[in-house]
Amino acid sequence: MEWKPNWWARLFRGARPWTLSIGDGRVRIQGIAASIDVDVSEVASLAVRERPRALLVSLTHDREAVLAGVSRRSAYEIQAAHGSEVAERHRLHSLFAAAAEQGESARLWWNDVQELMSRPRWADRDAVAALHRTRPTTDGWIAASTELQLSVSMRNRSADERAAVEACRTLDLAQWSERRNEEFLAWEKQELADFFRTVEKSPLTEEQIRATVCFDNRVRVIAAAGSGKTSTMVARAGYAITRGVAQPVEILALAFNKKAAGELSERMEARLKDDRAGVASSTFHAFGLRIIGEATGRKPSLPDDLVNDNGMGRLAGVVDVLRDRDPVFRRNWDLFRLVFGRQLPDLGDEADPEKADPRTKALGFGTLAGEVVNSQEEVMIANWLFLNGVNYEYERPYAHDVADAHHRQYQPDFYYPDIDVWHEHWAIGPDGTPPPQFTGYAESMQWRRQTHAAYGTVLIETTSATIRDGSGFEHLEQELRRHGIELDENPYREAAGEPPINDKAMLTLMRAFMSHAKGNRLIPEVLGQRAGRSLRNRLFVQLYEPVLTEWDRQLHAARQIDFEDMLNLATDHVEAGRWTSPYRLVMVDEMQDTSTARAALVRALTKTPGTYLYAVGDDWQAINRFAGSDLSVMTRFDDWFGASSTIWLDWTFRSPQSLCDVAGSFVTKNPGQIVKHVRSSADDLGVTVDALSVSDGRDYARVLREHLVHLDGQIHEPASVLVLGRYRSSADDVANALRSKYSQLRVEFNTVHGSKGKEADYVVILGLERGAFPDMREDDPVLQLAMAAPDPYPNAEERRLFYVALTRARRSVLLLTRRGRESPFLIELVRDGAVKIRSPKGDDVTPCICPKCRKRAMVERSGRYGAFMACTGYPLCDGTMQIGDASASPRVRAQHRTAPSPRG
Repeated sequence: MEWKPNWWARLFRGARPWTLSIGDGRVRIQGIAASIDVDVSEVASLAVRERPRALLVSLTHDREAVLAGVSRRSAYEIQAAHGSEVAERHRLHSLFAAAAEQGESARLWWNDVQELMSRPRWADRDAVAALHRTRPTTDGWIAASTELQLSVSMRNRSADERAAVEACRTLDLAQWSERRNEEFLAWEKQELADFFRTVEKSPLTEEQIRATVCFDNRVRVIAAAGSGKTSTMVARAGYAITRGVAQPVEILALAFNKKAAGELSERMEARLKDDRAGVASSTFHAFGLRIIGEATGRKPSLPDDLVNDNGMGRLAGVVDVLRDRDPVFRRNWDLFRLVFGRQLPDLGDEADPEKADPRTKALGFGTLAGEVVNSQEEVMIANWLFLNGVNYEYERPYAHDVADAHHRQYQPDFYYPDIDVWHEHWAIGPDGTPPPQFTGYAESMQWRRQTHAAYGTVLIETTSATIRDGSGFEHLEQELRRHGIELDENPYREAAGEPPINDKAMLTLMRAFMSHAKGNRLIPEVLGQRAGRSLRNRLFVQLYEPVLTEWDRQLHAARQIDFEDMLNLATDHVEAGRWTSPYRLVMVDEMQDTSTARAALVRALTKTPGTYLYAVGDDWQAINRFAGSDLSVMTRFDDWFGASSTIWLDWTFRSPQSLCDVAGSFVTKNPGQIVKHVRSSADDLGVTVDALSVSDGRDYARVLREHLVHLDGQIHEPASVLVLGRYRSSADDVANALRSKYSQLRVEFNTVHGSKGKEADYVVILGLERGAFPDMREDDPVLQLAMAAPDPYPNAEERRLFYVALTRARRSVLLLTRRGRESPFLIELVRDGAVKIRSPKGDDVTPCICPKCRKRAMVERSGRYGAFMACTGYPLCDGTMQIGDASASPRVRAQHRTAPSPRG
C-alpha cells in the first residue's frame, strides 16, 4: 500500500511531496532528504503530531522522519498496515521456528527408527509401538514449506531433515517393520545356518527357525502334535544367548509339572552344553516358592500331607473340627451329603439311558430307602424324607380306580400313609412350564389336579424349580407339619437302598472346589453371587466358607502354605515390587494347560519393558481342565498378555498324513478351537486307523495278545507299542497281554492323560465303549462356580483327549470296542468314513448308524412282526429300519406307540 501528502497541505501549507509504502515486510519512504527502506521490525513507532499535522516515523537506530501533510485517515491506515505487517512477520517467524523444531524432532525420531531397524535383532512389537507413540507432528513444517515467503528457506534445509519429515508423514511403521523382519529372518537363516542345523539332533525346519528368530515381546506358538515344540524352546534359548538378547541367567523355562520341567532341563543341558549354564527350568509351584522365600527372607514350608495326599487328611481334620464345634455346619454337611450329594441333570434330561442308575442299571435312580424313582429330583425328595424319618410310599396306586380309555390307573409320586396325603412333583421350571419335549404334560397335570378335587383327596405339590432353589423343601416341611407329621432328622439312619455319597467323596469334592476357588482368587462372597438361586450351590458355598477359614488359619499358625498360595503370593510379591525378576526371556511349555493363577504369575513376570514371553502349546491337546487349566489363556492370548505374534508349527514328524487327517477332522468339529492344518513329513505305511470289535469285554486281553503277536511277527526291527486306556484300571483287563514277552515289541501301558508327550510306533486304544470313552461322568456342577468357563461344545475335553490318544502313533492305531456298545467317537469315525470295524476273525462288522440321531449304532431286535433294526439309544431315540435296509440306504420307520407319561 502507498500513501502521499494530501493536496490541501501541498497547496496551502507548502508540504513537500513524499511517498510511503508498506508491503512484503518492508517500510519505504521516498521524497525526503534521505530515503528509507527498512524492515517493518526496525520501525519503533508511528506517531501523529498535530498543528501542523505530520506523521513522525521513529526507527530503532535513532533516526526519525517527519512526513508533513498526512491526513488523519491516512495516518490511521499507515499505523494499521504497519501493525499488520509486524504481526505477519511474527507469525512467519513463529511458523519457521516451529517448523525448525518439528524438523529436528522428525530427524531424531527418524534416527530412532533407523537405529531400531538396523539392529541385528527382530524389531519387536513394543519397540515399534513406542515409535508410534513418539512419532512427532509435522503439520507446522508442511505449513511453512507452502508459505511463499518461507518456501525458499524450507527448501534450503538439509536433505536429511526433509527425508525425516517425509517419513514422519507417510511411513507405515507396522508394514515397514514386518517387511524388515522378513528380510532379517532371511539374513539370519544364512548367518546362523550352522546353529540352526546343529542346535537339535535334526536341523530345524523353516517354521521352527521362524519360531526361534521371531523375538517379539509376546510370542504364541501353536504347535501341532509331534511338531517339535520342545526343539524350538531349546533353540530359542540358544539363539537368545548367541545373539546377546539374554544371558543364560536371564532365561527361565516354566513347565506344567516336575517331569516336564526335568525333561526340558535335560534337553537344554544336552543340546546347549556350556551355554546352558544358568538357564533355569522349573515348575510353576517350585518357582513360586522360590519367589516367596526371596521376597520375604523366609522360605515357607509345604505340609507333608499336602504332598502325600493333596491335603485330604488335613481337610478331614478341618471338617471334624467344624462338625464338633458348629451344629449348623454339621447339619448342613449331612444335608448336602444325604440329599444333595447327587448332581442334577438339566430339566427333562433324565430319559437318557446312558444316565440310568449306575447301581441298578434301571432307567431310574436309586434312593436311600431302596426304591428306584424316575428322576434325580425325586431322589432328593425321597432322601430328604428318609433323612427326616417320614414314612412314605413311592408311586402307590391312587385310592380310587380312575383308569379309562385314555388314562391308566393313576399313581401319584408320593403317598404319606400316616396322614393320608398325596404328593405330586411337577417337572416345571421357574416360568411354570414343562420342558418342550414333555408332550401333553400340562394336560396331564390338569387332569391329576381335577382328580384329587373330584374325590376330595389332599394333594401336596412341589416343582423342579422349587426343589432346585430350595424353597420346595421349606414348603414340603410346612405342609407335612400342617397335616400332622413331626420330622425326626437322623443322618445316621440305616439305609437299605442306594447309599449316599460318603464323607470321602464329600471331602474330595470340597478339596477340588477349594483348589479351583483359591487358584482363581474367588472369595466366598463372589462364589455366593455365582451360586444364584440354586439351593445346592448356596449350601455348598456355605460349607466352603468356614472350611476355607479354618484351613488357612491352620496353615498360617504353622507358617505353611498350600499349592494355591505358592502361585498367588508369588504373583503378589512380583506385582508389588517386593521381588524383581532377573529374567528377560520367559518360556512357558504346554500353555494350553496353564491355569488362571499360572497365567497371572507369567503376566507379572513379563510386564517389565524389554522382557520377552514365549508360550508354546496346542489347544487341541487341552485335557487338564480338571486340574485347573483355563483354555482361554491359550485361545485369547492377547487378552491376557497384550498384542502378540502367533507362529504355527503345522508340520508333524510323528504321525503319517492319513492319521493326521482322521484325527484332525475329528477334533476340528469343535468350532471354538484354533484352526490349523497339520501336515506330515512321515511316510504312510498303509491303513493307519483300524478298529476291532469283541463280543465281550473279557475278550480284550485275548484279542490284544493276538494283535501283538501278529504284529511282532510282521516286523523285523524293534518297535514300541503304547496301549492306552481311559482309566488306569483298563490295564487290569489286559494284564496278561501286557506282561507277555515279544521278540521285537516293547509294550507299555498308559492312561490317555498320562500319555501326553509320549509317542510310539503303534498305539492301541482300549475300551472305546459307550459311557466309558467319552467318560459320561461329568464334573460335579458345583465345581463350575469356581472354575473357568467350560467349553460349550459337547464332550469338548473328551474329544481332545481322544485326539491326544490318536496322535501318539508314528505308524498306526488300533481301536478296540465291544459290539453293541460302540463309543460315540467310534461311531462318528464310522459315519465319516474314516474307519471300518472288523471282528477278531477279520469279518467286516461295521455297524449301521442310526439314520435318525446319527449318534448310535443299530442293533437287531425282535418285535411283533419279526426282527428289525433299532437304535441302541432307545427309548431316547426310536429310530428303526428294516433289516434289509442296513446294507442299503437306511431309512426311519416311525413307531406309533403310546409313550409313557414323562415324570418330574
